[in-house]
Parts: sequence; C-alpha cells; structure tokens
Amino acid sequence: MKKTILFADDEPWFHEPVRLALESKGFECLCATDITSAIEIMSSRDIEVVIVDVMMPGGKSFTTIDSQEAGFHLVKIVRDRWPTVAIICLSVIGDAAKVNLIHALRADYLRKGEVPLARVIETIERAAHQGGERTWRFS
Repeated sequence: MKKTILFADDEPWFHEPVRLALESKGFECLCATDITSAIEIMSSRDIEVVIVDVMMPGGKSFTTIDSQEAGFHLVKIVRDRWPTVAIICLSVIGDAAKVNLIHALRADYLRKGEVPLARVIETIERAAHQGGERTWRFS
C-alpha cells in the first residue's frame, strides 16, 4: 500500500519537484491550499506525513485566522487529532521564536527555498517510514 503525503501550502507549484520525486518512489501525494481543505483530506485519508507552510489561508472554516501564522494552527490541530502523523514545516519563516514553536509542537522545520531538494525528499521519506513512534530530528 502506498504511503500518503499531504502538502498543505497555498503555493502548490512550489512543491512540484518534490511531489514528482516522491511519486516516482511510490508515494501518493495530495495537496491542500488552506487549513480547511487540509483537515478535510486528513479526515478522509490515512496520511503518514503532512508538509505545512506556516503562511497560508485558513479557508472557509478558519476565516478569522491570520494567514501569516495559519500553519501553526494546522500543526496544533494535526498534533491533537492525529498524533502519530509526522509534520514537517517547510516555510520561509526565519524568526527563531517561531522555529522554536514548531519544534515544541514536535514538528520538523526546513527553510523553504534554502534546503536542497534532495534533503527535503530524504526528510519526508524518513518521516513516512518511521511509523507511529517517531524520533524527531530537528533541522
């Protein structure tokens, strides 16, 4: 059975090379462009890894959330409802306090646009194959 990766990012084109590489290795990749659609997908599918951009829209169910930090809300929801799902924040944020918050939520962080493609793919593959008991390695 294919392992499924969910990309939660309002710029899905950014992940196209990652998606193609993962699909060539047998993964199924899905995309959600806001928090609402990400939760809908996670509620109906078995997801091993969710890749979250911190800055994204909340969607129809989260209209009051600041889009500059909406990804933090998604990480908290995923951590609460699906505690064994691996979470990797792939975002341009550089603020140390925000990166520390990501780590406190037991999620990995990779800086979007700066981390080499091979490392992004390796991090996602490792997270997908570690199963429910994860040993988090923060980047």
